[in-house]
Amino acid sequence: SRERGAMGMGSGGGTRPGKKIGVWGMVVVGFFWVHGGIYGNEAMLMAGPPLYVFIMLGVVPFVYSLPIALIVAELSTAFPEDGGYVVWVQQACGRVVGSHHAYWVWVIYVVDAAIYPVLVAQYVDTMVPMSEFRRGILSTALVGMVTGINLLGTDMMVKFNTLLAAVSLAPTVLFVAIGMPRLEPERTLVAHGELDSSLLVSWILWLYCGFFSLGTLAGELEQPRRTFLISIGILFPAVLLLNTLPLAVALSLDDVPAHYSAGYFNVLARRLAGRWLDYVFQL
Repeated sequence: SRERGAMGMGSGGGTRPGKKIGVWGMVVVGFFWVHGGIYGNEAMLMAGPPLYVFIMLGVVPFVYSLPIALIVAELSTAFPEDGGYVVWVQQACGRVVGSHHAYWVWVIYVVDAAIYPVLVAQYVDTMVPMSEFRRGILSTALVGMVTGINLLGTDMMVKFNTLLAAVSLAPTVLFVAIGMPRLEPERTLVAHGELDSSLLVSWILWLYCGFFSLGTLAGELEQPRRTFLISIGILFPAVLLLNTLPLAVALSLDDVPAHYSAGYFNVLARRLAGRWLDYVFQL
């Protein structure tokens, strides 16, 4: 019965033996689900004036992301099974609805994941100009590399994500640290300009929706309840700061929203500290 299935998973029936992921592993893997870096965030200023962007960036995490994160932590503790909300929907609604849900989740991830290789190619293109064909080759190669790493297993994925997190965060931390003395907070309060509310709302919700995905590793976690609560306690404030501080520094360097598009952080990094920081962003 459904009740027995739920009890089986709740007692660990859906977990796999072997090495488990602890808090650190959950944080580095979860980082790329709930944030992944500031790359592309600069284009948010195309959706509305800075004041509206920062209000959304500050309010949405508390009314949207935090409740989701706590729900995920509770359900992942009750059902410590790989699959997250795919498993929860199947247990609540049955196999038919669960199968439809699983299919559309797969479609969403395919569409969403297609953004990131293209963003990487755009960033590289700002340093080493490439044709559209070469950008496509680079994007395809990145997909192949990441797929291969995931096929090597969870332990390898955690190690790779640890390295990737360090490489991804280093330029952001340097950009903020060097730029903070030049911070002009009043530029984040500018309210005049064109507002595309539907684009801004959808963008911010997409930016903060990654906490849903944390449940997909529930079956791999060591002490799921403790691991989830500590990981969320680290990831939530980190995401909030990473979405606001770099953008505030960027506006202090250039307050013209029309200049902002994907890859513009590189330009500002070069303006702030020289070519070396631009190269660090490219990496």
